[in-house]
Amino acid sequence: MTLPWSIPPALFLLAAAVVCSLAERRVGHAAGVLAGLLALAWSLAAPTGGHLPARLFGFEAMPVAVDPLSRTMGVALGFVAAADAAYAYATDADATMTAYALAYAGVCLGAVFAGDWLTLVVCWELMAIGATLLVWHRGGPALRAGFRYAIYHEIGGAFLIAGVLLHYLRVGSFVFGAGGVGGFSPGLPALLAVVGIGLNVGFLGLHPWLVDSYPRPHVAASVVLCGFTTKVGVYALARAFPGGHDAIAAMGGAMVLVGVTLAILQTEVRRLLTYHIVSQVGYMVAGVGVGSALGRAGGMAHLLNNVLYKSLLFMVGGWLILRTDSEKLKRIGGLARETPVLFATYAVAAFAIAGVPGFNGFVSKGMVIDSADAADLDLLWWALVVGGVGTVVSFAKFGYYAFLGERRGESDSTVARLSPVEAAPLVAVALACVLLGLFPDLLFALVPPGTDAAKVFVVSQFTKAGAVLVAGLAAFALLKRPLSRLGAVPDLDSVYHPAGRAALDAAVEATTRIARALDSLASAGDAAVERWRTAGFPEGRLDPIGVSVLLVVLVLAAALFVVFAA
Repeated sequence: MTLPWSIPPALFLLAAAVVCSLAERRVGHAAGVLAGLLALAWSLAAPTGGHLPARLFGFEAMPVAVDPLSRTMGVALGFVAAADAAYAYATDADATMTAYALAYAGVCLGAVFAGDWLTLVVCWELMAIGATLLVWHRGGPALRAGFRYAIYHEIGGAFLIAGVLLHYLRVGSFVFGAGGVGGFSPGLPALLAVVGIGLNVGFLGLHPWLVDSYPRPHVAASVVLCGFTTKVGVYALARAFPGGHDAIAAMGGAMVLVGVTLAILQTEVRRLLTYHIVSQVGYMVAGVGVGSALGRAGGMAHLLNNVLYKSLLFMVGGWLILRTDSEKLKRIGGLARETPVLFATYAVAAFAIAGVPGFNGFVSKGMVIDSADAADLDLLWWALVVGGVGTVVSFAKFGYYAFLGERRGESDSTVARLSPVEAAPLVAVALACVLLGLFPDLLFALVPPGTDAAKVFVVSQFTKAGAVLVAGLAAFALLKRPLSRLGAVPDLDSVYHPAGRAALDAAVEATTRIARALDSLASAGDAAVERWRTAGFPEGRLDPIGVSVLLVVLVLAAALFVVFAA
């Protein structure tokens, strides 16, 4: 690989982060938009198969490598990084927060364009730091959420590092594909890796950090977090298990069903959207788990599409929060008339995530469902289809309360429409969702091979999508009244977080007791030595230096005895 392709695209965003932290606010955010677009252009133009060999910590490494998997990620992350920088400027995010977001996006790009596990792990750990800073920056309740985020992700990182080291011992190299092994070495290395990666992905049981942290920071920080963290995890999963696995496919189906069920039950804007991350990532995990060319291509296509429409949904949700000063869906209402651009972009994102024909989610969701059908995984197929019905229910609920229903909040004041600067990033992302839905060949050119088996514009796909849409709308009509009476719905965080606090308190108390015991032991030892030094000897008869030398000699003699006796 020669210049300019040997320049890691992560450097564009890292440099923009520095500019954003030092320059005037308008200049810094403009640099962020430019850096994201440069990363997008680099991802589209860099030659497939290009790589940059190097040495990292004395080991063979490949800090930059381009293949269809990394290209998909680069296109998605570069575009959304640019859109989020513009969104951050429009929502009055301060320069420090945007600098954190750009730096975080940069290390995410570093992870997906790495050609070896060692480089990926370094970027993985930097991702945990960057995301923690993004959550912490808001202050207040976000501080505890950021602390918990750091703990979750350092535990996951430890599992991944252990798996990577065991994999290295098996094949003798960190480079992807070394030793003829396509992904992770089977057995314990693969098990450790799937747990570590699964935490970033949001596997069921490992997902509470999502709903704990994503609703807390500034709305622009939520956008970049939702578009990056779990998607880099899915990329790593596809890299580690290129042939798929039935257990991974089953986990994907479970994520779809549980995630969408919990989303339907939510009453807060960002909490509902965050549970849909769990559900939508489930489609990607299912495609990776199926392992066929169609499943892999469908999973990565859904990843790219989800980065677009999920980021758009968080942008819309952010404006709802800023305009109404409320996270509660039931306190918003009636905004379709007052903010038509916001409603129109919401409609695009909602149609895309629900898989309505003509929008990008319809294309990729159909590919994943068809891959399950082709593999004769009937239970998975039903889970994915039923999950689609639940998606329609939840976004019919979101749209009804936010845009169509009557406002129930305390204020009856008119909500201001979006200005051109405020609307621009939303419209840009919405257009991308429509463009990839109407012209799927553009999407197929960006994802790994396997799209030749995709059946997009066939009658059966339209019939299935129509049935899911009708069933979802009917279910919402039936469930609207009971759903309106629901309050807060508990999740595993109601168990994990108190248990974590208790464990932390117990660890602090135990450490304090041990420290006090050691201090008492040391004091007793000092007193005993002093008594021994002075007992039976005239004043000044025993030299303290001589005693020290004697003790050192005795310790060395004991050590030598142990060594030679062994």
